[in-house]
Amino acid sequence: SFFCSSRRRHTSSSLVSWARRCVQETGTIGCVVDLFICSLDQVGLLEMKSMTEMTGGTLVMADSCKNAIFKKSFIKLFERDSAGQLKLGTTATLNMLTSKGIKISGIIGHCTSLKKKTNNVSDTVVGIGGTSFWSLGGIDKDSTYAIYFEISNTAPITQPTPIYTQFLTRYLHSTGHYRLRVTTVRRMLSAGEDLKEIARGFDQEASAVIVARYAVHRTMTGEETIDVLRSLDRMLIKLVARFGDYKRDDASTYRLPREFQLFPQFMYHLRRSQYIQTFGESPDESCYYRDVLLKETTSNSLLMIQPALLQYTVEAPEAAPVLLEMSSLKQNVILLYDTFFHVLIWHGETIAKWRDANYQEKPEYANVKVLLETPIDDAEQIISERFPVPKFIVCDQGDATGQERLIKTRVVPSNQSLTSNLGADYINEDVS
Repeated sequence: SFFCSSRRRHTSSSLVSWARRCVQETGTIGCVVDLFICSLDQVGLLEMKSMTEMTGGTLVMADSCKNAIFKKSFIKLFERDSAGQLKLGTTATLNMLTSKGIKISGIIGHCTSLKKKTNNVSDTVVGIGGTSFWSLGGIDKDSTYAIYFEISNTAPITQPTPIYTQFLTRYLHSTGHYRLRVTTVRRMLSAGEDLKEIARGFDQEASAVIVARYAVHRTMTGEETIDVLRSLDRMLIKLVARFGDYKRDDASTYRLPREFQLFPQFMYHLRRSQYIQTFGESPDESCYYRDVLLKETTSNSLLMIQPALLQYTVEAPEAAPVLLEMSSLKQNVILLYDTFFHVLIWHGETIAKWRDANYQEKPEYANVKVLLETPIDDAEQIISERFPVPKFIVCDQGDATGQERLIKTRVVPSNQSLTSNLGADYINEDVS
């Protein structure tokens, strides 16, 4: 265990050096460092982040040890499967093999290089590169790594050509036995002019997470935020210009293939997210959010980039996804807002009045009772399955407690909201 005392102050550089020495000592014996931080003050997480990054450890941050986030997350870390075994693996390694035509540029995630440079390693480095062999440390079923490749085939491609990558993951299971998982992936390498074939193999969800991790990695390694934002803009402009269909000088004719239609909105929300824009957040908070993004699954990472918004009404009490726009915040609905780190239930003004008048207690208003209980049941289901455990919040439209700001700061303008009376305290622009 590590304790921080206010009597002894460390400089940033000395704390970074101390953390790396701890990692080197624990890494040689296969230990995994997990950090559970429970404090309203800064504890130096930004300087200590290498302890979890280099050992595959878990990072959880809460206000206090009495907080449900800490208690439930700590218990969930040691959950066991049906056979009574921990759902964790240790001393994990990843070895990668590739066929001719592609080379490995690097990996972004919780790992360290084992410095094994082979012929399939590119000179262009992205993240932790210059090797095809990494130490992952601790892993679980949700451990995810972003791997970047470089096309090394210089010969012209006249027809789609198959390329192969193979992942050899070796880890120590909680039973005490080593296990080896071999995963072989086949993809088609197409000519750059064959846009239809490229579009057919484009995964916009995975691509958004790949881009997000690279952007976050650049900000964490010292690049200016404005430079990262500009590179995201240039990348998106090139993509939509190449794959979009339009008539020159007529914006109304612009169309994107269905394989790309969601990608621009992912990039829009990424630009506005706390992973790129850190205004109003402490260094420890920014480090925590980014750390989790770099290791979570694609679906969870997308949830962090673009939060989910579900609607419940008297006519349709079951959850229905709606746009993350101002126009979705109506007086006669209940919304469930999920950012991965927070699960918030928002009651419209009309619903809040029904609840305060105890309509749900009257037999003739059984539908109101169902409406109020359904989002709570859904929220509890989400919380029970997630790690780290998210913070649960319930608020009303115009709530004086300020909790409503979590959803107001992420909804975006819409044509309908420009003419409707939604209030003057909706923040929808980046701070400059």
